[in-house]
Amino acid sequence: MMSEINSSSGRARRLTRMATFSWRVCAGLLCAATLWAQVAPPPEALSRARDLVIAGKPEQAAAIYQELVRKFPNHPGLRVDLCVAQYKAGRYKDSAEEAKAALKLRPKLPAANLFLGASYLQLGEFASAIPPLQKALAEQPADRNARLALAEALSGARRYEEAAEQFQRLAEIIPDNPRVWYGLGQCYEKLSEQTNGQSEHYRELARQAYNRLEQLPRSPEMYIHAAELREKNSEWVEAATQWREALALEPHDERARAGLAWALFRARDYASALEVIAEMRKDGIDSAVLNFLTGGCWLNLQQPEKSIPYLEKAIAADSGFLPAKAALGQALLQTGKAREAIPLLRAALSADDDGTIHFQLYRAYAMAGEAGAAKQALSDYEEFKKGPSQASTVSGGPYR
Repeated sequence: MMSEINSSSGRARRLTRMATFSWRVCAGLLCAATLWAQVAPPPEALSRARDLVIAGKPEQAAAIYQELVRKFPNHPGLRVDLCVAQYKAGRYKDSAEEAKAALKLRPKLPAANLFLGASYLQLGEFASAIPPLQKALAEQPADRNARLALAEALSGARRYEEAAEQFQRLAEIIPDNPRVWYGLGQCYEKLSEQTNGQSEHYRELARQAYNRLEQLPRSPEMYIHAAELREKNSEWVEAATQWREALALEPHDERARAGLAWALFRARDYASALEVIAEMRKDGIDSAVLNFLTGGCWLNLQQPEKSIPYLEKAIAADSGFLPAKAALGQALLQTGKAREAIPLLRAALSADDDGTIHFQLYRAYAMAGEAGAAKQALSDYEEFKKGPSQASTVSGGPYR
């Protein structure tokens, strides 16, 4: 159950090395070059900002563009330039806002739609990323960057057949791009899990895609795939090593950072997991899963008071997030709020895979002075333990 949450969480998608193909960099520079030629504001300021972007200093470039936007607020080209700089600086929420502002000034602007979709993609908001990327591709059907982003957004939204179609087209256009083969392998793997008669067929296609990935030069995707294989065998320390290798090639890959945080969490290296999460938050990344991980780390570090606000945020963002409810129930129980813990633990019972939640519910009833309910909860726990159960995917219960 926890692995399903991990695979569907918030995670932004993968990036390629500069040596192969990076649509983020290429698209950013190409869009900016086109727009700079049309800009009326001071050419020296635009030239300085352009040079900073090329030099890998997008934060400084963004400051210049922000000043220009304040002076020329109705200029869509400047808005897109600022959007690109914010995107390359890893400020995806700010990038999305600037893209939307540009589209208000000039609807159907391909560059704005591309970076709006790309920003949503990096934030893990896959469903939101799809419409602007479809618009960008409709305006420029030959734009491989928009097609790749759309394929990844469709995959993230679990629309695997549509995603596979886009990845297949990309495999013909850019056959040396590791993101294409990794994405294609992921789609076929998911389709093999969803189908019966064709499952073996899709597994073979996934194997072929991953084999092609392994034949390419080193890439984040190569290590991401290796990390995921380790995770299937619950080799969390080894998986963390692979995630770190991916990040060594692409330090701001949100998928790799999220994967590393999960692997460290499951390896019980909670302090290191919190460090990774803190770096993600600095870049504006936030989600129900990230808040659950934060709360879970503090809970397992025996600091339930610190865990409660994060777990409450996780549930507020996703009311059906049962592991977060179970964790919050335990945190409340540990802080003496047994009566508040009861409804949360009851709601999470269906997510119990080793009896932990059933036992915590018994304790909550007992601490709340509800003897009858406690007796029944203890009986339910004992019956649960007699039946077939699977070991928890995380040692010590569904949130440890």
